[in-house]
Amino acid sequence: MIVLVSYLLFLKGAEILQADEAVSLSGDALIVVGAGGTAEYLEDFQRSAERWRLAFPKTAKTTLVGMPPKPLDAAATDDPVTDRQRILDWIAKEPESPALERWLILIGHGTYQLNIAKFNLEGPDLSSEDLAKAIASSQSRWRIFVCSSCSGPFINALSGPNRIVVTATKSGSEQNYSRFGDYFSQSIGISTSDLDHDGSVSILEAFLVASKNLANWYTEEGRLASEQALIDDNGDKRGTPAHFFRGVRAAKAPSDGLKIDGRLANRVFVDNPLDASSLTAQQQARVAELETQIDEHRDQKTKIDEATYYAQLEQLLVELAEELVAEDSASKSKTTP
Repeated sequence: MIVLVSYLLFLKGAEILQADEAVSLSGDALIVVGAGGTAEYLEDFQRSAERWRLAFPKTAKTTLVGMPPKPLDAAATDDPVTDRQRILDWIAKEPESPALERWLILIGHGTYQLNIAKFNLEGPDLSSEDLAKAIASSQSRWRIFVCSSCSGPFINALSGPNRIVVTATKSGSEQNYSRFGDYFSQSIGISTSDLDHDGSVSILEAFLVASKNLANWYTEEGRLASEQALIDDNGDKRGTPAHFFRGVRAAKAPSDGLKIDGRLANRVFVDNPLDASSLTAQQQARVAELETQIDEHRDQKTKIDEATYYAQLEQLLVELAEELVAEDSASKSKTTP
């Protein structure tokens, strides 16, 4: 049975990869350029934002805030809507389907004072508490990247089920200018970021490549690294640094017994992140849930007897195959004259 299930999954995967039909959206994205402080920083942030914009498919619903950036000497305007409010308004407009992916990319500087982390904007800043409150009741699958100094506390505030959170630092005390965002935006669009050679670049792969390239920069410059990026996708509010991985596989586990992050992030792709292929948002969510259960079950292989392990694995694989095959049949019935 397991062989049959694997074959069905292979056929379904091949069909999706070879499909020529138009991309259907599974969500939307907001790319934010924060306050630059200097023209040099603004230019760096704008370049990173443009790389992200180009990474999304042309049919994507992509919104930009703070781009193109305002001149540093620009006079104050009478516009009552601040960039902070624009971000919160965008978050508040929940999609019709609660299972949709929503991407929020924050590129800029950050601060950390009185135990509160903030992302710097023109006008009022956006705190980790602001974001946590804004998405607290949301059922969307959030992918949030805070590419700024002092961003580590955003993981504690935003971590949750079906969410991927990446921060440029591991704590609020890493206050120097962060270069991670620049390397992260570069890693999303290059084929060398495809570490497992499956033809796509996942969030995890982009994170790992960016972290490695950043570490190489500090070494080549003879500087002590002043930032360590984290990725969180298991909802434990802790995050995992890149040095826990070898390739896309975890090479070690946290000493406190917590689960390592990265499994969900390795199934979410950067190079076409809003492409739902032929799955509905609800089906994508169910497939992701089953894949997570399969990964977690494999962790139990040495802890339960072999017959039980394979029986439970087969049940999960059958459910996954049925989800994909049922969707495939429905799709074909719509297109058959």
